[in-house]
Amino acid sequence: MLTSLDPAADLERAKYEQMWQHADYRTFSPGLHALDKFGLAQQFRELGVRTILDAGCGSGKFMQAVLERHAAEFTIRGFDIAGNCLDPWFAGRENELLTTGCLWDDHALPAPNDAVVCTDVMEHIPTAHVPAVLRNLRLAATRAVFLGIALFPDSFGPKVLGAPLHLTVQNVDWWREHIAAAGLGIISGAVLRNQEEAPMWLYLLCRPQIPG
Repeated sequence: MLTSLDPAADLERAKYEQMWQHADYRTFSPGLHALDKFGLAQQFRELGVRTILDAGCGSGKFMQAVLERHAAEFTIRGFDIAGNCLDPWFAGRENELLTTGCLWDDHALPAPNDAVVCTDVMEHIPTAHVPAVLRNLRLAATRAVFLGIALFPDSFGPKVLGAPLHLTVQNVDWWREHIAAAGLGIISGAVLRNQEEAPMWLYLLCRPQIPG
């Protein structure tokens, strides 16, 4: 059970425990998409990464792919606010691979890790807590932080809960400013657009730095 000094964390935990009961919510994994589309494994090799934390791991599809394809190269573990998030593939390994907690709590993330991956997470964070989460991601990584951020309102939350899940919907410049302020130097990035050329996803590979 999640414990946090912030009562809002318990509300978020309950929300996502409800969401992970819906099979449709498990269908798409931006982290798995990034592993394939951006050659993330090769980028991590070039940066000397061996240990990975999937912060906001959700269903665990990114973790599963790493464990199935790259177990000889990388070790990986997950962190999430909801204890029921992982897919059935992880049955019996939850205690080994998953830590639960609130991303904006001080020192919540297991550390150290060579790299932290955080995809389809930041847009779910209440805006007031975004700086704290970005800071925690930086502090938990020694070599790299990979971010995948949705830039659009969600439809799943309103349909299931009657309220949005994407609590911080901002543009690319807003995210880049806050990421830099948290002490994350951008190594490379991409913006994925829809057929109307509207920005939909921001992907950034960053290097942890000491904020100026």
